[in-house]
Amino acid sequence: MPGYLNIGWAKRFSSIAAKIRLLRIRRLYNKGKWEAARKYALNEINCPFNNQLSRSIIIRSYWNESKWGRVISLAEKWPELDTNGYKVRAIEKNAFKTATGKYLEDLTSREPEPVSFAQSSWNETDLLSNWYQEDTRVWLRHPWGWTYWDMPENYDIKHTHPSLLELVMETLLRPFLSQVKSIKTEKRPDGKEISLSYSGGADSSAAALLMPEETLLAYHERSFYSMINHENQHQLFQVWNDIKKRSILTVPSNHELIRTHHQKPIGFSTDYAAGSHLILLADHLDIGHIAFGTPIDNTWLNKGLEYRDFSLSNHWIYWSNRFAHAGLKLELPINHISEAGALRICEQSSLNESINSCLRGKNGQGCGRCWKCFHKNGPLGRPVDPTSREIQTFLMKRPLRSAQHALWAIQVQEFEHLVEHLAPYLKEDLSWWVQIYEPGLKLISEQLREIIKTNTMKYLSMMDQPYLLESVNLFAPD
Repeated sequence: MPGYLNIGWAKRFSSIAAKIRLLRIRRLYNKGKWEAARKYALNEINCPFNNQLSRSIIIRSYWNESKWGRVISLAEKWPELDTNGYKVRAIEKNAFKTATGKYLEDLTSREPEPVSFAQSSWNETDLLSNWYQEDTRVWLRHPWGWTYWDMPENYDIKHTHPSLLELVMETLLRPFLSQVKSIKTEKRPDGKEISLSYSGGADSSAAALLMPEETLLAYHERSFYSMINHENQHQLFQVWNDIKKRSILTVPSNHELIRTHHQKPIGFSTDYAAGSHLILLADHLDIGHIAFGTPIDNTWLNKGLEYRDFSLSNHWIYWSNRFAHAGLKLELPINHISEAGALRICEQSSLNESINSCLRGKNGQGCGRCWKCFHKNGPLGRPVDPTSREIQTFLMKRPLRSAQHALWAIQVQEFEHLVEHLAPYLKEDLSWWVQIYEPGLKLISEQLREIIKTNTMKYLSMMDQPYLLESVNLFAPD
């Protein structure tokens, strides 16, 4: 038989065999045996007859198992197969799970590693030896993988005081690693410059408007796909530059993925992880104050539900002293006002049209359907759909999330008819929630206190005594 006929029969036989293998994969997939279907499909991704369909089955099997991180990763790797928009839809699925506090599928398989130090393992005895730098990327080796920050030009981790590196490790790893809770470094001399961990939302924008004009505004930007869309923030940063001639320093990082190693949603490991980029930059920029836009809701109220004397709380005493050891004053420039007060400050500023707390909106607009839109954008008169799935989920929770502020937002937007189960909490006038709680000013350092007080009173009035804030005790057990 001529050689070309042998080749033809061989190709035909290979094609028939490939079709048989594909039929088995399809049967497993159609029976809902997605892991088994995927196992066989992985052997076919390089087969010229089956590669496209087998890759498509792999993506769809992960989708059916709600493994959104792997869906996103593979849709990026094989974009020509993502005809059904799995990547975008998986990102949205992640967004809803994050917002509702449900288990978030592990995204750590998408975390990068350094080139030069990839083989370095976690050193549990010499914690500071877990820091590395490649070009402008700073790496932290932790027990579960790698975290990085993309720092400004000329940054050198060798010129960063050990107490700063130690503090960053605690802000990121404290909930998961007991070793980082003890101080082993010498105290850093106090820096001079003032900075704010700036998110671009209403609370941190209010903080920026109250603080001195020379305050450095630094934005932590997630460096991986998630529910957050950074478009609105960057538009706002341009407005800051155009109107107030102030630039925003942006530092990309993936440190919010650390929580996913512990079956927790993407987010900040502690309240001060959002400032890790500024702590790392403290020597580079001679920073002596790091501020966070934390309002009454998370200071003088415990989880927005019940009054506490925050100045005597273990939280404030511990962390203010912890920052001081690193030569930093921990500043909470809006601890004396609520989220509602922050909204009213933004509303009266020249930046108002560009400030948007929604993490999913585009073109300067909010999505109108998320919890952020409900209690941030709605009270500013922006369109909101209170019947959306996410908003309804939060409104039905007990205790209500960010309770005191959420009740005020319901009242201001006249949505009482949609939340009859909350009627007992909406009987009183809540206009006091927009006013200044004067005792909070004492927590601000003397260097900043007067200017912040003066600036706050340009926008808001003082709360009368006796302070209604101090009587807040919502959703107490019956």
